[in-house]
Amino acid sequence: MGYRVLVVDDSEVLRKIVSFNLTREGYAVDEAKDGKEALEKLRQAKPDLVILDIMMPHIDGFEVLRTMRKDPELKDVPVIMLTAKGGEDDPKVALEIGANGFLTKPFSPLKLLEEVRRVIGRGT
Repeated sequence: MGYRVLVVDDSEVLRKIVSFNLTREGYAVDEAKDGKEALEKLRQAKPDLVILDIMMPHIDGFEVLRTMRKDPELKDVPVIMLTAKGGEDDPKVALEIGANGFLTKPFSPLKLLEEVRRVIGRGT
């Protein structure tokens, strides 16, 4: 009955770190390296949560989120956006277009897990 999380980031290192920490906590994790792959995977198997980087090649995180929010199948899937330092407006834009939360890179594994639990409403 584990939660399924899709981790979307063009940085393989970051994907591995996030996946490792979520898997260790009992989440089932799938990964996508860009927005195009993310949308394909979302349509194949709807996750319980998406952790979505903003700056990616092909389709950025904002565009993925906009697409999700317009799709009847995906519009209710919670999304945590990952923003880089310096993108001061990113959190505001992310929340305006329907993100459920955001983390600024770099973030600690503890902060990641706290945000995941908060967004999917599950205690430890």
